[in-house]
Amino acid sequence: MAYTAARLFSTVVTQTFFRDIQVIGQENIPKDGPLLLFGNHNNQFIDPLVLILIKESLLYQIFQGRFILQQLLNMKRPIIGHLGKALGGIPVERPQDLAKRGFGTIQKIDGNIVYGLRTEFKSQCKVNDILVANEQEFQIIEVINDTQLKINNNGQLDSPIRNLQYKIQPKIDQSNMFEQVWIELSKGACIGIFPEGGSHDQTRLLPLKPGICIMALGASQKFNTKVKLQPVGLNYFKGHKFRSKVIIEFGVPYEVSQELIDLYAKNKREAISNLLYEIESQLKTVTIQAPTYSDLSAVMIVRSLYLPDKARLSPQDNLELVKRFSSAFYKLENHPEVKEVVSQVKMYNYKLKALGVYDYQVMRMEKNTIMDIYKIAFNLFMAMLSLSFALPGYIMTIPISLLLNTYTERERQKALANSKVKLSGKDVIASYKILASIMIVPAAIAIYTILFHFALKKWNFISKQKQLKLTIIFFLLWPLYITAMIRSNDGLIRHSRKVKSQILFLLYQSKYRKLKRQREQLQDKIRKMVDMLGENVVADFTKKRVFSFDAKKDKLDIDNVFCSLEELGI
Repeated sequence: MAYTAARLFSTVVTQTFFRDIQVIGQENIPKDGPLLLFGNHNNQFIDPLVLILIKESLLYQIFQGRFILQQLLNMKRPIIGHLGKALGGIPVERPQDLAKRGFGTIQKIDGNIVYGLRTEFKSQCKVNDILVANEQEFQIIEVINDTQLKINNNGQLDSPIRNLQYKIQPKIDQSNMFEQVWIELSKGACIGIFPEGGSHDQTRLLPLKPGICIMALGASQKFNTKVKLQPVGLNYFKGHKFRSKVIIEFGVPYEVSQELIDLYAKNKREAISNLLYEIESQLKTVTIQAPTYSDLSAVMIVRSLYLPDKARLSPQDNLELVKRFSSAFYKLENHPEVKEVVSQVKMYNYKLKALGVYDYQVMRMEKNTIMDIYKIAFNLFMAMLSLSFALPGYIMTIPISLLLNTYTERERQKALANSKVKLSGKDVIASYKILASIMIVPAAIAIYTILFHFALKKWNFISKQKQLKLTIIFFLLWPLYITAMIRSNDGLIRHSRKVKSQILFLLYQSKYRKLKRQREQLQDKIRKMVDMLGENVVADFTKKRVFSFDAKKDKLDIDNVFCSLEELGI
């Protein structure tokens, strides 16, 4: 019952927050266990909720999947903690979440000896704890006294130092957690985990933690159970924004080999290292990787330019094309022609932002002024129609929006200050908006219902019995109206963008015609570059093309259609 309620909650939350959720590769989910499902971690609490959303997935029909959750960050929170327990989450404590600020300051490090001023090392530190100083971590080998520590320095931290703040991370015994995971896996369960260890907003994977390897190899060794591992990529497109898009891709599962299990019994470090490398490689096959956000934006533009203007790809082919171009950025980053084209694409992208339009709008730009005016009139009418329906909801949700934005901005800054890996802290925005909405929205419904009831009483033009009925109806319909308003807002944004771009095209035709010519030149360069360098990125590229520009193939498809009609007797 609790699990069903938690899944229903996850479905409502994710379907409301995201405009478009696409799932590919569900046929890869194995029909039996045990299974370790591992994914990237770019959207904090949202990541497990998005996976739970997949209603028809064999993953939940067979396994009733469980997710590894950080105990301090998730399980102890009033809302997310209850949700995690209902979903069967296995709590994990992370040392960085339990880190405490050290008393006094570090004054000097001489070799492996740390000298403190007004420190209390004997009461705050233990052997094997981690000293965090100057954004580096050092294992504590010995606590000499209150002002002296012996650490494993290896020459990483320079000396002399004055008034350096520090933190102490306690050593945590995770043996009980691993034992619980091994037992669940031995029963054929599925356990989900995010091996990066923490949420982040970078455009590439963080170094993976070895816990997933200990789970897989330990269960295989202790219970003689072959554990399958399956990568899942959570590819967000501006995932911190309301009504954004996410593509979930399930990769091909694979079993832990017997050779690796035997190696684990002899040399745990080497076995874990080998498996961790394989896990990282598999995770990269289902996620979009890029050096920077600028490069990621360029990848998306290159994908758009490469395809013919009227091409329509499946979500799977679309994502595969993005991943291939992203891979090309890494493999061919020093190739002179690639560097030149990437530079031109970034400049084209800069001009798009400066002129306030999107690439697809430039692509659809036409030379028919009468048609442009007709489109402006039509989209303006549709935008006004959407606005007329959504406007009352806008006015009523202004206080909610202000509260949410204030709260999430404060939490974003807090998360950014406490993290060494976050770039801007955007990965926590969606999570905190949803958590805050759970408390703010019901309160807003209650307040507006009370105000509506008092308004009816003040006007006093209907009986008390009808006032009560109308109040109940308002209470029930208000959430439904807000849901419909959100959908209407999607249409308002879409039509407003079209009106804006079409007006700009009419007012500044020469600039946009020049931009469209530049786009056509870039298209030609990118397609030639793909033909020339495709084999360097994808083996047997000719046979594995996501999209072919071969006109003969189009003719063959038409011939096949007529053959099919003949088979049907038509």
